[in-house]
Amino acid sequence: MNTTELVPPLQCKPNRIWLQQLQCWSSELWKHNRYTIAIALLTLLSFAFPALTSSMQLDFSSVLDGQWWRLLTGHLTHYDGQHLFWDLLMFVALGAICERQNRKSFGLFFVIMAIIVSLTVMLTCGEISEYRGLSGIDTGLFAWLTVSQLRNSYATEDRYFTCFWATSGCLLVGKLGFEMITGDVLFVQTDGFKAILESHLAGTAVGALVALIALPRNCEAKTFSS
Repeated sequence: MNTTELVPPLQCKPNRIWLQQLQCWSSELWKHNRYTIAIALLTLLSFAFPALTSSMQLDFSSVLDGQWWRLLTGHLTHYDGQHLFWDLLMFVALGAICERQNRKSFGLFFVIMAIIVSLTVMLTCGEISEYRGLSGIDTGLFAWLTVSQLRNSYATEDRYFTCFWATSGCLLVGKLGFEMITGDVLFVQTDGFKAILESHLAGTAVGALVALIALPRNCEAKTFSS
């Protein structure tokens, strides 16, 4: 006699659903933040291998000898774990926001800012011979985000967010002013290395200029509010 076997529900089905959701989330994350993710991974990789750090750091004499890639890769190198943690934390947070709003121009913007910051440090900081860190890039991303959102808020007559982003810009100017006067850096202790104010100023200038010249194409997009 033929019997019909009842097949119980697959026990792994919830896991499959969870895996599919994870894959979908990962795909969306990569789609909108591929540059930020790639740069963050390269930064971690360079820190994990000291030999790689030495070949990537912004060594002024090596750049003059033709190792021009250091103008880009020097920002991905760091002196210690604390330096890496704070720089990378700010970069991932700001980079994810900026790249999501400016996907097509983010990669080019990063390259331009990295080169300008590196050249500024080389030309104005004769007392040092090498440079590491993302802090100049981080400051530039913050300036880019602040100025672009301030313009968008003002254009849409959103008084609340206009005031919010204007205050954000004033705080950035105040931070830079404090660093110029005291020679110290806010928020991060720099016992193992010297923070370079010139990199912060250069990053701020480039970020603000980009935001003033080229707004995101989707000008009707809502301002970032979280």
